[in-house]
Amino acid sequence: MAYELEESVKDTLNCLEENIFYIDQDLHISWMNNNSKKLIEMMKTYLKIETAEDILGLHIGSFHKSSFQEDLLKKGEFPIEMQIILFNRFVARLIVKELIVQNQNRGFLLTWKDITEREQERERTKELLNELATPILQTIADHTLLVPLIGELTLERLETLTTKLLKECLNNGADYVILDFSGVTSITDSELEHEIQKLTDAIKLMGADVLYCGFPKEMVKDMVSLGVHTNQLSFVSFRYAIRYVVSKQQK
Repeated sequence: MAYELEESVKDTLNCLEENIFYIDQDLHISWMNNNSKKLIEMMKTYLKIETAEDILGLHIGSFHKSSFQEDLLKKGEFPIEMQIILFNRFVARLIVKELIVQNQNRGFLLTWKDITEREQERERTKELLNELATPILQTIADHTLLVPLIGELTLERLETLTTKLLKECLNNGADYVILDFSGVTSITDSELEHEIQKLTDAIKLMGADVLYCGFPKEMVKDMVSLGVHTNQLSFVSFRYAIRYVVSKQQK
């Protein structure tokens, strides 16, 4: 016969402002406190259930495709902390502890901390920082954009920049785009060579010429050691690059 939580234990768990589930030894959801019921009510459409109580008896594998969490439980190194994403929408931090009663393992208590909003806010902050780290500026030369790259150059930043820059090229009818590397502190991935070239080629397809400028000495060393090279027209600084653009426009 499956173990049942004592009523006094249930009352105690119901008083806690946490989402707590009791998982039996066969890894089925056997009980949940009142807070958990409210959480599951929010998710019942995704779980394809009518009421929160319908999850009782379900195996924990119903919530995810991977057996990673089950493997951790079977391994037995408690407490277990993990973060999972459900239905590509909900983010949860789970803490699992053994339920020991009279020196016998009676299953597990799982605390579910819903951190969906916090993770969404973190992503929004990350996007904002990416926006601030890759500004696109107008210059004194007509139809000429300046992109001052600052900090560590990563694949993610270049991918974000590509989308943003192509839109700005279209909106401003750009003839020239100056990529200024003087603020870059490091380049750590050899794949960046291909991303930089892809960015350059994409801008050219929009009808604009691409100029590089301001490569720091340390960055040049990093690029050489990583085998990164470019045949693009390059200048020592933005001043020389903008002079070149102005001279071309005056002809």
